[in-house]
Amino acid sequence: MSFFTRRPGLVNTFIIAVTIVLVAVTLTLFHEEPEKPPELTIGQEAPQDFFANAFVEVPNEAATEEARRAARLNTQAVYEIRPEIGSRVEARIRRLFQDIRDGAFGDPITELTPDGDVVPTTSSSTTTTTSTTTTTAAPTTTADEGAGAGDESTTTSSTTTTSSTTTTTTLPRIDPTDQEAALLVAYPFFADALPTLIALHEAHLAAEEVGGDGFYDNIEEAVVRTARSFLDNGIRELTDVRANILLSPPRIFVRDVVGEAATELDQAAAVVIANALEANELLDSAATDDARTKAAEAVEPIVETYTIGEPIVQEGEAITAPQLAAIERLNLLDADPGTSRRATGTLGAFAVLISALILWRIAPTRWSQPKHMALLGVLLVVAAVVSRVPEVVAADDPQLAFLIPGVMLGYAAAILYDPRTALLTAIPMAVFTAVSTQDPAVTVYAAVATVAPVAFVSAVSTRRQLRLAVLLGALVLAPVAAAVNWFFISSEDIAAAAVAGFAGAVIGGFIGQGLVSSLENLFRITTTVTLLDLTDRNHPALRLIEDRAPGTFNHSILVGNLAGRAARAIGADPLFAQAAAFYHDLGKTEHPQYFIENQFGVSNPHDELDPVQSAEIIRRHVLDGLRLARQFRIPSDVAAGIAQHHGSGLMRYFYHRAMETDPAVDPSLFRHHGEKPQRKEMAILMLSDAVEGAARALAQQEDPTADSLKKLVDSVVGEKLEDGQLDESDLTFGDLTRVKQSLVQALIGYYHTRIPYPGFPGPRAEGA
Repeated sequence: MSFFTRRPGLVNTFIIAVTIVLVAVTLTLFHEEPEKPPELTIGQEAPQDFFANAFVEVPNEAATEEARRAARLNTQAVYEIRPEIGSRVEARIRRLFQDIRDGAFGDPITELTPDGDVVPTTSSSTTTTTSTTTTTAAPTTTADEGAGAGDESTTTSSTTTTSSTTTTTTLPRIDPTDQEAALLVAYPFFADALPTLIALHEAHLAAEEVGGDGFYDNIEEAVVRTARSFLDNGIRELTDVRANILLSPPRIFVRDVVGEAATELDQAAAVVIANALEANELLDSAATDDARTKAAEAVEPIVETYTIGEPIVQEGEAITAPQLAAIERLNLLDADPGTSRRATGTLGAFAVLISALILWRIAPTRWSQPKHMALLGVLLVVAAVVSRVPEVVAADDPQLAFLIPGVMLGYAAAILYDPRTALLTAIPMAVFTAVSTQDPAVTVYAAVATVAPVAFVSAVSTRRQLRLAVLLGALVLAPVAAAVNWFFISSEDIAAAAVAGFAGAVIGGFIGQGLVSSLENLFRITTTVTLLDLTDRNHPALRLIEDRAPGTFNHSILVGNLAGRAARAIGADPLFAQAAAFYHDLGKTEHPQYFIENQFGVSNPHDELDPVQSAEIIRRHVLDGLRLARQFRIPSDVAAGIAQHHGSGLMRYFYHRAMETDPAVDPSLFRHHGEKPQRKEMAILMLSDAVEGAARALAQQEDPTADSLKKLVDSVVGEKLEDGQLDESDLTFGDLTRVKQSLVQALIGYYHTRIPYPGFPGPRAEGA
């Protein structure tokens, strides 16, 4: 056993690798590398005018970012009013009024804490009073009272407010001038308001002394209420608010304060409020950032659009980012639409691998035979060579590209393989043409040209039909070339394209015939052309049979006709079945006298031989036939008919003769040493051979009728089935039914009733 039969997978892998290399070399040979496109950068002056060759949209990131930045800037800052600041301002005003009350009695001098807070000193005066003290929690401030402009740090403290009704005062009243001097130390910024407030407090005390209710508390509440009105509206710019208050003092309505005193109260209150207020509407940084971020995100991306023919950038203009993106997206920088050698070789390699995979999937038996893989490799290399034809012949005239002889590949594949495999060869042919020409018109035409001849070649049975298939393929491809030219190139010169397509198909067809002849001899593959040669009556082996064993020759021709007709009935290969039948008894030419069909006018030598010896002589015609088949270079798949037409069947005639003398004789001594049929055509050959011999024997005994021939065929087929001779073939019972019908019809035609002629010898003449 050779290395090729022991390691078919390894050999096939090597063949595929070699094919890939050869295809890549063929596709890239003399292949010019595309020129590198000019490099453009943003801001560079355009070296030429660029126009859009298709509609395109490109993002303008710079404009989008500018719009988002504007959205951020246009989004107003978020402010919030701080309630703790309002509480601090109110506490500051109330403490002023309380210090004025306290300053009227006892020691009014105040002092500042280290933090700047105002703390009144403890009075050294002794008083006897009846008082009610209420302690409330109120915010305090640690800032200088005079600052007032937001310089304070906020804390929370307890404020004790004491409302007292003096029944007995042990200390004398403090002079208002001294009160003012003492209060100025703690409240320098309220200096303009102190005289008025002290005077109003004195008036308040005087009213109480005469039994009145007083009004100082009402003044305090009115001032606090007015300050809160400003705080509730929110204060951002404290300086402006203070200036407005001082220029236009707010009206402080107190019932007991009227006339000039009311005007002085308004001005004093304006001083107190203006200096006590703080900015309480402060920036919320987190909320502001969030609002600005959302505003920026809401801006839709800005895109630049260019329609077909619209200028993108003019020569000499500075190139912007969107313009550069549009130029690159539309491939306007490609100086040469060619592809690199690496890309070309890679695509070619993928096409080879796909073809090998397809062959493996649809014809696994052929994958196991390296010669079939090698044949596929040769066809793929030929396809790669064919794909380079257009760039050679169509340099100046695009219509000449339709001279591409793609029909040659389909023609050869249909004959060397089968129609299904031939149709799939359009894939590598199209890929190779695409990478070689980069022309969609030629690519489409090459694929169609590969497929077109398959329908005409797959069913040929004569050489005339082969030549007719070439002509029919050309007639189909001529209008295809015209239509492709019209669709992809222009409506002009379609006649020239049709002529080029017709000529290319004819040339490719005849080249394909020569290629098939060479490849079938090189790889010893049986094709339609081979079968036509084998069925030629002038073939040396057939002439040998006719010369040495004329009876066998007639029998073989008749069996061939039966087999061809039966094969056609079930869709098998009739030409193959006929060729196998013509040579199935080639071995009988070695000892023709031992076979009944050649014993005309002589005695049968088997009458003098032992049945076992006779069986051995009959059995030898298979081995002799295989030897002669090799000598005459008959393809092995056709020569398989020699080994399989009897299978391992029993030679019943000699077996029954032997049983007459020895009923216990071993039947294996009378079985053929052949093989059971593996293909439908071989099974048909076995049945046709047996049926023809039985019908000839029947005709020697009686006039065959349609009914007797049908029974005979049923009997022969049933015997082969029962003996298991058809077990390894892929014939179905439906196939067997159609085969039997075809055999019966053929036999009826061969053994039709003849008219008895008077005067002729024989039973029919005598009866007449």
